[in-house]
Parts: sequence; C-alpha cells; structure tokens
Amino acid sequence: MITNDKRILIVTFDALRPDMVTPQLMPNLCCFREKGVFWPKMHSTFPTETRVNQTAVITGCYPERHGIVGNRFVDPVAAPGRLFDTGVESQLREGDKRLGGKLLEVPSLGELLQSASKSFATISAGTPGGGRMLNHKAEELGGFRMALHAPEATVGLAPPGQRCEVEYIEKNFGPIPKHEIPALDWNAYATRVYLDYVEPKLRPDVAILWLSEPDTSYHEKGIGSNESLSAARCVDQLFGQILANCGIGSSSDLQIITLSDHGQITVASQKLNLSSKLKAAGFSVDETLEGGADVALALSSAGGLYVRDSDPRLIKAIVDWIQGEDWCGPVSTKDGDCTLKHTDLMWDHDRTPDIGLILKADDRENEYGYMGHTFHDSGYSAGGGIHGGLYKSELNNWLAASGSMFKSEQTIDIPAGNVDLLPTILFLLGIDVPSHVQGRVLLEALNEMGDNALPTVNDEEIVINDRSGRRTILSKSHVNGTQYINSSWVEGGFC
Repeated sequence: MITNDKRILIVTFDALRPDMVTPQLMPNLCCFREKGVFWPKMHSTFPTETRVNQTAVITGCYPERHGIVGNRFVDPVAAPGRLFDTGVESQLREGDKRLGGKLLEVPSLGELLQSASKSFATISAGTPGGGRMLNHKAEELGGFRMALHAPEATVGLAPPGQRCEVEYIEKNFGPIPKHEIPALDWNAYATRVYLDYVEPKLRPDVAILWLSEPDTSYHEKGIGSNESLSAARCVDQLFGQILANCGIGSSSDLQIITLSDHGQITVASQKLNLSSKLKAAGFSVDETLEGGADVALALSSAGGLYVRDSDPRLIKAIVDWIQGEDWCGPVSTKDGDCTLKHTDLMWDHDRTPDIGLILKADDRENEYGYMGHTFHDSGYSAGGGIHGGLYKSELNNWLAASGSMFKSEQTIDIPAGNVDLLPTILFLLGIDVPSHVQGRVLLEALNEMGDNALPTVNDEEIVINDRSGRRTILSKSHVNGTQYINSSWVEGGFC
C-alpha cells in the first residue's frame, strides 16, 4: 500500500466510445493516452446504464452487491406504486430515506474517504439523479457536491446551516446556461466550477468531474453525427484546459484518471412497444405488480420483466414466448432454465427482474461508420444512440490515467473495469480496500510495482441452448478473482 499526500481527479466523459478518441477529433485525450497508461480492454458493468456504472465506480462492486440493478427498477419500499427512477434526484433522496440509508448496500467512496479523514468533491453535468448518486451522502459526510440539473441539491457551497439556493450558485459562478444539444456551454460551466473553485479553494483528496457529453448528443443526434463530433471536440478542449491549469508529472501531486461509464450503439428501428406485444400474447402489463398484473417492464434496449409472485410457470411461459421472437437477444433468469443465470452477469439481487432481457443487437454500421445496432423500446428515434445491453461496443468503455504514480507510455492489454476504480483509488491514498469489494487494484499501471509480469487472464465462454432452437453465448474474462463481461449474443432460431 502507498502512503503519500497525492490527490486524484477522475474526469468522466459520459458514453465516450474509445474508437472516437483520435488525434483529429480529441487530440488532448489522445495525447494523454499516449503519455500515460491506457486500457484498451476496459469494461463497463451490466446493465450498461449510467447509474449502475456510477455506483460500480463509487463502490467497487457489481449490481449483485451494491443493489442498483438498473436505471429504473422495482422496489416497493423505495418507490411504492411506481418504478424507482434513479435519474430523478428527489426519488433517490426520498428512496434512500425510506430504505433507512441503505439504497446502496455497501459503503460508497465518499463514506470510505470520510472514515479515513479524506475529502471528496463531485461536479456533475449529467442527470439530476446521477449528480446525487456520485456523492449521495454529502449532506451527512461534508465535502462538495454539485449537479447542474439539480442545483438546489448542491452541498458545500453555501454557509453552514443555509440551503444552497440557485442565486448563491450564480453569484459564485455566473448564470447556469441553458441545456442544449450538443451541451457545449453546459459542460464548460461544470468544468469552470472545478477549475475556479473546487481545485484551487477546496483541493479535495478525490474529485470527480462528470461531463455529460458525448452521451447526450449520441442519444439524440446519433453516434458520429455533426452534433456528437462537436460535443467530443468540446469536452476534449475542456480536458485540455484542465491539463493546462492543473498539470501532471513528477512535480504535481494530482493523479488524473479519465473514464467513460459505457459506450453506445445505434437504435435500429422504431420503438418495439413491448408492452403491447406482451398484451397481444396474453400477458397483462402494468408499471408495477402491485395491482396484480402479470408483468412489470423496466427496459429500454435491456433490462427486464418483473413477474407476478415470481411464479415459475408464468416465468417459463414468458421466456418461451420472448425467445421465439426475432427481436429477442440474450435472456437471463435466477435459475437459468434455458437462459443465462443472473449470477453469470453479476446481477443476482432482490431487486433484479425475474427475467433479464437484452434486445437483439448486430454488427451493422450506422450512417457515420460506427458499428452496432439494436432493437429498442425507448423514446429515442431510429438512428439515435442507446446503451444498456451486452453488445461489445456498449461494454467497452474508456480508461486512461497519468501522473507521478502511474507508468508512462504503457498500453496494458489485459481486462480492467469500472469496479476497479474504487480499490485503485483507495490503494493510491493508502487506505485499506474493504474485503467486500469485487474489483481489483490496477497494480500493473503503478510505478512502484516495477516491471512485474501482468496478471494471468482466464477467458470463459458460457453457452446455453434454449427451447426455441437458439444458442446464447456469453464471453467473460477473469483476472485475479475479478470477473469482466466481454459480450453476449444469440445464434440460430430467428437471430
């Protein structure tokens, strides 16, 4: 374990696909990658959704352990009578209260840092709920939290005992800009909060700056569209400002980690309207199961179906029906009857849907040359971007790091994942890594470890035959006891 006075900044580019980081489009991030340490085999967590992966970053655990099993899920205590939506700041706040502070079932980064007398700051340009999720106990723990979409929930700016009104924020940083697509001024504002206030005045031991692009532009305008390219250029320029202001190297105490939470692929068609299809097949559907419906849906391109009373016969009937449809991709259940098991996906939790469903994806390129298309049941238009499933370009995200504690000019060709961020951060700060953490310390990237051989990688392929004549294949890798999902797909049948 390292003992020092180093500090850590994590800059997250929401949904950034690694194949978009080129010298022409994102020169600052490209140069950062070349000078520091880069993991081309970086892995998101399933479901490849933002709050799931934010929670993986701040807990070092998979959903089976931290409990955030999707952006939306059923929890009748946290959200009686409706799906619990983690993108809504007030639902997160009230849900955590209803659950006695146990919305997350393991300690978060903020809690672990506070117990070690370390400070923590988060600035988010992403969703209101995401801004809270990164630092969900800031009111109790202290430190700094700001989310542009929920400025009223800012902590650590107003004088003690006073609520942080929007006017107080604007007095310090100027008016919050209008959110547009691409969100150029929006992300510039978040970066300015970090550069003008958090870094010079607070100097936290750990800071997270969460930039919302290119995710927003991917979703609404398409991966590779002019808007998404403008968004990528913008956040790269903002990252260049951070490097110019903060610096890295042997004389700096700041270690910088750059990350994306997941990738994205393209919406291939109009919305499936899965609810109508289920009803036409003879199953009743509602937002929750509290009114006696057969099924409650929590799915965009991936997610699942909650089944009345978790009835095994009803589960089997629904599974057999969906596996006979041409839009059906990999399916999981708790017992794995002709499906993957939830445990295969590190997704077996009380909140997990009875049936996990990933809609079928394929390798077609979109109009801009970016691979990956999927069926969907979301509000996005055909040609827009989406994420959540098990396609390789959803699971492969970005990770590069640089600073005095990291090696230089290294490409590390073994798997890593979002769950590895927390244990690595704790290790760098000299804090013991709790035994419940599922991620590993990325020792292969650290100067103090010398040129030791890379850990052994063990690859695994799980093959499931279903009753429709299809085969589901799940590709995984294992490194030092940590599991990573590479991709999953279906063959045969309609697929």
